[in-house]
Amino acid sequence: MTLVEPGGYATDWGGSSASHATPNSDYDDVRARINEWRKQRWAKPGDPVATRAAILEIVDAEAPPLRVFFGNGPLALATADYESRLALWREWEPLSIAAHG
Repeated sequence: MTLVEPGGYATDWGGSSASHATPNSDYDDVRARINEWRKQRWAKPGDPVATRAAILEIVDAEAPPLRVFFGNGPLALATADYESRLALWREWEPLSIAAHG
């Protein structure tokens, strides 16, 4: 089993095939900022067709990975997240060791 963790892809997940609630005008500024952030983050979304060959390569692999990122953005996000976690854990490591007794 392999868990595929994809980045942004050029699909219609948020387009005409999606169900949307009536927008609340109180959040217009927030929505605008989020849309700008998404445009910057996924300036070049992935091609779903390209995923087929990648999936088949995993299926045919002698030792497939438990987890794999698809796309050019997820690894950078995960790296930043884990570096932040490691820094926090290292900061509190003396206390953690002391708690061992």
